[in-house]
Amino acid sequence: MAVNIPEEITIQEFQQIANCLNQILGDVGASQVSLRLNESRRDGEPATDCEDPYFHFSYFVGSVQDAATKDERIKSRIVDPGLFRFGDNVTSKEIREAVGKAVAVPQGDLFANRGWQPQPGGYDVSIKMKGMGSKGMGREAGLKLQKYIGVKVNGRCVGALGVSFRALPQDISAAENQIKHWACGDSSLVGYLRDTFNLWGPSWGSP
Repeated sequence: MAVNIPEEITIQEFQQIANCLNQILGDVGASQVSLRLNESRRDGEPATDCEDPYFHFSYFVGSVQDAATKDERIKSRIVDPGLFRFGDNVTSKEIREAVGKAVAVPQGDLFANRGWQPQPGGYDVSIKMKGMGSKGMGREAGLKLQKYIGVKVNGRCVGALGVSFRALPQDISAAENQIKHWACGDSSLVGYLRDTFNLWGPSWGSP
């Protein structure tokens, strides 16, 4: 029976998601990979498409980091965001942008990007205002670039995948194609999500 998001996710699904994200981490050569999934549509609810094309109720369900990023986070005394942020439904403009691109122009550039330049003198005000889990997922963990893309399952954008790098990939086009495969192609991540969860979200390419 399909697992409803978020309330029926157990440690078993949490660990399997982490396993999938670790596969992406190694395949793409990334420093961090995270995933959000949309809230399930419950029995008895209207079978119409989502009123909000960006789908507000998107839950953080996992994040993994490579050894260097993990060490940098630990040195800053920041908790593991995969554990600490589980169930967080606070979104960002980049995630909304990625979902908007998947819904409106799926043939074009599917990525929303966030990048950082070195900041002498320590953290700025926006970093200080971040929650503990969020602090471990940006420049304070040594990351330079984050790329977000909608996740496509059964013709719907059911969530968003975030892939981050400590150094820019030498071949950014090749890295993007790998990320697209994981999020939108016949990948083990897409197969696991399709076979496990009651997925929901706006129709891919139909705003």
